[in-house]
Amino acid sequence: MNLSPAYLDRVIANLSRVAEVSYRRIFNGVGIYHRGVQFALIINDKLYFRADDDSRPLFLQRGMHAFQPRVAVQVESSFFQLPEEVLNNASELKHWMRIAVEAAKTGDFRDDETTLETPIRHLRQRA
Repeated sequence: MNLSPAYLDRVIANLSRVAEVSYRRIFNGVGIYHRGVQFALIINDKLYFRADDDSRPLFLQRGMHAFQPRVAVQVESSFFQLPEEVLNNASELKHWMRIAVEAAKTGDFRDDETTLETPIRHLRQRA
């Protein structure tokens, strides 16, 4: 799994225009956070937003695919890929970010590895 620095920079820059975000490396990608709540992932230069039972149909209606960690293993993911056109449209991006943050806040995601001790790099700290 690859993550290009250029894609990461573009995603963080676009998201930062809409709301305060931070990120950190996780397994083979990056977890993206708004005020300490993980609402998105970047894996293989693809951006995925968190969904819950209420928001999942909205993602499916847009033709967004769920993140699958392994090809051989089918698991129900709570992250759905975001189309490029949404990433490039600030007003639409804000709408989808709100949906993802709300899903992350209300869901039961005890498997997330985020703790108070987990360092999160903020965009303004990047050189």
